[in-house]
Amino acid sequence: MITLTTRTTPGLNRIKIRKLVVDIQDVESTELYGAFTREHARMIIKFIRNLPECITDLYICCSKGGSKSTGCAAVLMLMSNRSDDDVWKNPYYTPNYLVFRELCREFGIDMSDEAVSDRLRINDEAYKTAQKNKNAGKYVRWQILM
Repeated sequence: MITLTTRTTPGLNRIKIRKLVVDIQDVESTELYGAFTREHARMIIKFIRNLPECITDLYICCSKGGSKSTGCAAVLMLMSNRSDDDVWKNPYYTPNYLVFRELCREFGIDMSDEAVSDRLRINDEAYKTAQKNKNAGKYVRWQILM
């Protein structure tokens, strides 16, 4: 489990699984307090690389389940040679640009700012289409399976 939040969750310690808590805010500028940094990215990379081979499922969460966690999940999908379309084309997610960009850079995934902007545009179009079809209000999450 990877959790990306500043919220304290006392019950989390009762869950006897491998977990990494990354204490960050949902901001998209490195200038803001609590922003995701390359050090946070390295923590996630180290956690992933140290998981035993038998681990086949990974739960990634954040405070609301739609921004920081989906930015992280998109990179882990790319890292696993999978498409990240399930994240960017889902109108209920708004992947955090900074989490996505910094994780890509630290993982060594070639992702230009233009490629990130293209993904953000796809995500925005998915949301606008959902609004037009009057289904943007349905709050469906937890659809990304790692």
